[in-house]
Amino acid sequence: MSCGIKDLQHMDDFTDTWSSCVSIKGLRMLLAITAKLDKRVKQADFIGAYLQAKATGRFFIRLPEIYKQYFPTISKYFGRPLRLRKTIYGLTLSGKLWVTEFLEWLLTQGFTESKAGPSYFIIYK
Repeated sequence: MSCGIKDLQHMDDFTDTWSSCVSIKGLRMLLAITAKLDKRVKQADFIGAYLQAKATGRFFIRLPEIYKQYFPTISKYFGRPLRLRKTIYGLTLSGKLWVTEFLEWLLTQGFTESKAGPSYFIIYK
């Protein structure tokens, strides 16, 4: 886990960290419309979503040396900077990077982003 505030000290532009989420009003409206039109709604929950995105910037962490004794086979990695290839919880941009990567995947699968909100996607079959 990273301490997000420390990320900000080393970033030139950290203002674009926003990632979309569904509002309860929008969700109610979506469910009402789909019920009226007799359509189906599918949703997904991603366990460990923030751990799935590729780290597009240069992010480093340092594993505390106190844990070296518990992981002797990888002890050489403790106490020195390690570059992240994937994002982790607590990293300021984790949510933004995951949503961006997931959005790109949805678009390649034929989904269209709704004009009603950035968290709703439609696929016509």
